[in-house]
Amino acid sequence: MKEGLKCFSGVQVAALRITIGGSVFIPFIGRYLKRIEKADLKYAILAGVIGNGIPAFLFAIGQQKVDSSIAGVLNALTPIFTIIIGLSLGVIDSNRWKIAGVVIGLSGAVAIMLGKPSDDLAFNWSHLLMIVVATFLYGANINLIKAKLSKYPSIVISALPLFFISLGGIFILVFSGFFSINPADHVHYSKSFGAIALLALLGNSLSLILFNRLIQISGPVFASSVTYLIPIVAVIWGLWDGEVISLIQSLGLLAILAGVYMINRVANRS
Repeated sequence: MKEGLKCFSGVQVAALRITIGGSVFIPFIGRYLKRIEKADLKYAILAGVIGNGIPAFLFAIGQQKVDSSIAGVLNALTPIFTIIIGLSLGVIDSNRWKIAGVVIGLSGAVAIMLGKPSDDLAFNWSHLLMIVVATFLYGANINLIKAKLSKYPSIVISALPLFFISLGGIFILVFSGFFSINPADHVHYSKSFGAIALLALLGNSLSLILFNRLIQISGPVFASSVTYLIPIVAVIWGLWDGEVISLIQSLGLLAILAGVYMINRVANRS
């Protein structure tokens, strides 16, 4: 996303991402539609909107003012919001360790937002909150899939939501002026387009299929271990690209990981 934003707007980056990600499944969509009940189509569409569509725009627009390393760290809030929403809906049993993990993780997120090593924090608050809201929607989507779509094969609940939102992505690309951009006028066009294409194919389509498959063969607790890797990898790439992360933000990262560890450890024991 950071590379794509060098040439395209946040709206164009998000629309391009979901369009490419969903178009991969076009040859198979007829087969998958036959495998889902009509009453559940609305849940598949909703999963696409809150699990892929809206978060794609929130992340892309948010990263216009937020370093990619910080965006990656805040992504670790997803399982914490999953627990909060699950507890509020009665889907997940409550205990003091889960509550403590949620509090510690959210405290880490606050530390990250307060610890930005620059003087323009007030200007970036809205962009930071966009990313937090995106992780909240990820958590809501996980609960939605668990409650309404878990009876279907992982490929079906991966392909249909992405396909549905890709249809809207095409219209957004048209009205955002994407197709009027002249590649010759932008030195970063090829690199930016290639970065978003890779993000869509690897970070959306392929990773979603692999993650759902991992849940099937090993269980959700083991699969959730990727939560620990996303912020660490994001920080490493950010530092390599010249970004700066403060001591307070580093402590915030550790707090988020500690909170997620507490939540997952309890889940594993139960």
